[in-house]
Amino acid sequence: MAARTILQTDTLETFRLQFNALSSQDFGDIATLSGAISATNIVDAMNETIGIATSTAGFTIEDSSSTQQIIGGGDTLKVLGTSNEIEAVVSATDTLTIGLPNNVTIGNNLTVTNDLTVSNTANIGSLNTATISSVDSTTVTVNDNFSVSGNSTLGTIFINGNTINTTDSTTLTLGTNTVVDGTFGVVGGSTLGNVKLGIPGQYDLTSTSGFFSVDATLYLAPNRPLVFEGATADDFETTLRPVDATADRLIFIPNENGTIITTGSIDAITESMMANDAIGSAELKSVVQLIIYNSSGTPLKTLYGAGA
Repeated sequence: MAARTILQTDTLETFRLQFNALSSQDFGDIATLSGAISATNIVDAMNETIGIATSTAGFTIEDSSSTQQIIGGGDTLKVLGTSNEIEAVVSATDTLTIGLPNNVTIGNNLTVTNDLTVSNTANIGSLNTATISSVDSTTVTVNDNFSVSGNSTLGTIFINGNTINTTDSTTLTLGTNTVVDGTFGVVGGSTLGNVKLGIPGQYDLTSTSGFFSVDATLYLAPNRPLVFEGATADDFETTLRPVDATADRLIFIPNENGTIITTGSIDAITESMMANDAIGSAELKSVVQLIIYNSSGTPLKTLYGAGA
């Protein structure tokens, strides 16, 4: 098929000859067009031919935006994967396998409308808002260690660094036994069951029920005495402080009512505290004796006294 050109200086006869040649040689005689083609012009006939060829030897692909592409005989359809996102593998015979690599990277949001199961470790780098809940109960169980690098809220319990607080009240309740494996310090007034711990410096240890019990040996650290306020809260207290023991000592409190006597007691011993014949020669230091004799020299009575 040659190019047809009509010059400005050509005659009308030349134009007629070229036009007839265009119809008979270039376009062809419409009378010879196959009966399978119903179109009567070149453009429609070409479109109809493409449709017939596609339906018999090709196919059309379309994406989610309704963009279409015809794949005809001799064309190649390429399916390209993206690193860490999707893999496409062509294998014999006429097989295309599309899958995910071992390590998948999702560049944007991931929404899971149903269950998400992780058989191994799941690392979540950064979350703006995260809600973890259970679909079949009210309990979420973490079998291994659960580590949170930032602030966390568990119900109404707020954990900020090494500080535990509540978000809706001023009371933090521990429902079971609490063991402190280390130093336990109280910054403000705290209540542990019936025992109230005061502010350091005041050393308040009181009970909301009037008493508290220690179901174990009460051990005082070195140089830590017991201080008693007495009946009146004033500037004077009684301090009970033991001296350094050279061996284990055991002091018993008598099973009786009374007042403890010390070396500083004055006029504390009364007659009612002494039984008859309670003081003999064995209780006196540097004993001297006064013996009374009768006229025949027989001792009648012996008196004992402390020596000078």
